Amino acid sequence: MSPAALLAVERWYREQVAELVTPGDPAASRVRASALALLSSGGALTSVQRTMLTAAIEELEQRPPGTFPHTEEMLHLARLVAAAAQDQSKDMPSRSDSAALYGW
Repeated sequence: MSPAALLAVERWYREQVAELVTPGDPAASRVRASALALLSSGGALTSVQRTMLTAAIEELEQRPPGTFPHTEEMLHLARLVAAAAQDQSKDMPSRSDSAALYGW
């Protein structure tokens, strides 16, 4: 996990999103949950959390402008979280790497 990627998520969340009120916006709720999960774990997301984040990004990208306020801020945060989580996944060995290591 790149410390810079995690710092970018933390900073954008704190400065741009933490105080936003987004009632009735399930995609924004999923993005917030993903960002907080990433920050609280030090940079890791589970596969379920990654799936949730991907669905939120797709929903935010497909919204007509003006549907919900702050869509652009939430989309930017979602992309930062996705990039940080992607960066983190590069550091984790894949199942095939583990199998090769143990001769499976």
